[in-house]
Amino acid sequence: MTSVHGALRNLLLQDTTVADLVSNRIYPLRLPLDCQMPAISIHKISNPIDHVTGFATPRYQFSCWSKTYVQVQQLSDAVIDCLNRYKGVADGNPIKQIAYLGSHDAIEDVSGIFHVPIDFKIIHMR
Repeated sequence: MTSVHGALRNLLLQDTTVADLVSNRIYPLRLPLDCQMPAISIHKISNPIDHVTGFATPRYQFSCWSKTYVQVQQLSDAVIDCLNRYKGVADGNPIKQIAYLGSHDAIEDVSGIFHVPIDFKIIHMR
């Protein structure tokens, strides 16, 4: 069984719209130096666990990056469409639901790269 983090990455890579935009450029925590754009980085923000029910409800941030505003918007829309309300078993991980929590537009001042961080709650069995 793949970790939940890995399963989320694989869900994105299996989505043709996301994969057409980023190929396999989905990274943990931050982008590598001189990363080709567009790309996605994934960061676990928190990991609450209900020890009575066995459910974990981690919050993840999926950061979309691109050199153009139009492309970062296309990518963020594709990520939201792919993950929001997903239910099922992803790489052996029983996911009750993925819930979109919000996003906003940003630009990195020094590099001029457009950035859209997107927050999701992942509800899954441990």
